[in-house]
Amino acid sequence: MISLIIPLFNEEDNIHLYREELFPVVKKISEKYNLGFEYIFVDDGSSDNTRGILENVSYDLEHWKLISHDRNRGLGAAIKTGIENSSGDCIICLDADLTFRPENIEDLLLKFFKTNADCISGSPYLEKEHIMDVEPHRLFLSKSINLIYRILLGKRITSISPIFRLYKKSVFRDMELKSNNFEINAEILSKLIINGKTVEEIPVPLYKRRYGYSKINVKKEIINNIILIGKIVKVKYFHGSWS
Repeated sequence: MISLIIPLFNEEDNIHLYREELFPVVKKISEKYNLGFEYIFVDDGSSDNTRGILENVSYDLEHWKLISHDRNRGLGAAIKTGIENSSGDCIICLDADLTFRPENIEDLLLKFFKTNADCISGSPYLEKEHIMDVEPHRLFLSKSINLIYRILLGKRITSISPIFRLYKKSVFRDMELKSNNFEINAEILSKLIINGKTVEEIPVPLYKRRYGYSKINVKKEIINNIILIGKIVKVKYFHGSWS
């Protein structure tokens, strides 16, 4: 069983894409590899009609859950809720706006079948043509932060922050996650690497969202990443705790 976690916050326009661009693609992958999939949608306190539209488009799915937060708690909180409610042997996280494409789920699985790694991480930076749609200032900021993480962690990871990954469910058994915001993905990958887990990257394209707007607060995330980098230094080099 694969648990597909999709956090949502005010994504009513993008949900209309699911009937054509998400559900049939996952069904085809499921049948091709004889895998069960469960959808875990986490509505992170949306103020639009995200929940209602999602219920309408998902009515005929065989295995799915919709968990709602009473208020907007952040991407990290939504991912943690998804993990807690997952029952699969593996977890795949996908963004609600489909800027990472569902068809690339097959690439994650193929790399997992080949390596049995604890984490398969999708990176748009492994191939130049996969980042053509990224705005220059965001690309510069992202590459700078990734370089710092790469140096500190001592592993050639090109992209520390994307949500699009496959994890063995077992890696979360003894992992206490602290982040409630976008830096959750960097926290997970950092803890996996520091604890000696195997992490593999595959090249995947990143596209512009078609509807709505990005929920990331750049200033806030810079601060959150600086705090997380400080924790990595404390844990990896001074044998401290993540607290």
